[in-house]
Amino acid sequence: MTTVVCVQVASLAPRRSRFCSGVLYFPERPPAIAPFFDFRGGKTGEIKPRALVHRDGDLHGASHVFLARLRGGRAELLLQKRSAQKDSFPGLYDISAAGHLDPGEDFAAAARRELAEELGVTGEEPEFLFAQRNEYHGAFHGKPFHDNEIAWVYLLVLDRPEEAFTPEACEVESVHWFSVREILRAMRENDPRFCLREAEFCRLLPYLAQKFGIPVDKL
Repeated sequence: MTTVVCVQVASLAPRRSRFCSGVLYFPERPPAIAPFFDFRGGKTGEIKPRALVHRDGDLHGASHVFLARLRGGRAELLLQKRSAQKDSFPGLYDISAAGHLDPGEDFAAAARRELAEELGVTGEEPEFLFAQRNEYHGAFHGKPFHDNEIAWVYLLVLDRPEEAFTPEACEVESVHWFSVREILRAMRENDPRFCLREAEFCRLLPYLAQKFGIPVDKL
């Protein structure tokens, strides 16, 4: 692939600690529970263990939070390097903070919780941008993995050095600021270190451009 093609996709209207065990990641609550969603983005009232949701490909909700800053006139995004113990995409660079909704939790609350749990960021209110439908079908650790989610995507402008964040060890190995150009180059080159969703990332770019007052092609 020589170019990254950003396409518009249809949008949808809009307490948990963990420990490490062996070579895989396991939630402290045995097992973690994820609520189901219908295709309009509403909760159905059904819940199911997280591992079974990904085994069976059930539609569920997640909150994705991108942290951004402006340096030298260029936008940068904080990406987390997923722990090698994660049950999916271990050791790859991903969204700043992200996770499933807990039962009884809304998307905004999940976004705040994931910021606190994964990065140690509290007292901040990320801005909702858009809802995104994501699907992934593959396998990890010899087991099928089907991710079928409705993600509400948030943006938080927060200029802090990498060492100021306190990643949750079982979730996040480290964090690193990347320029938007670096990330786009990685996508063009199919860089195996990254697991960002291309459609979601491309939808993010106009919001970044508007937030920082610069054209998309100058990000």
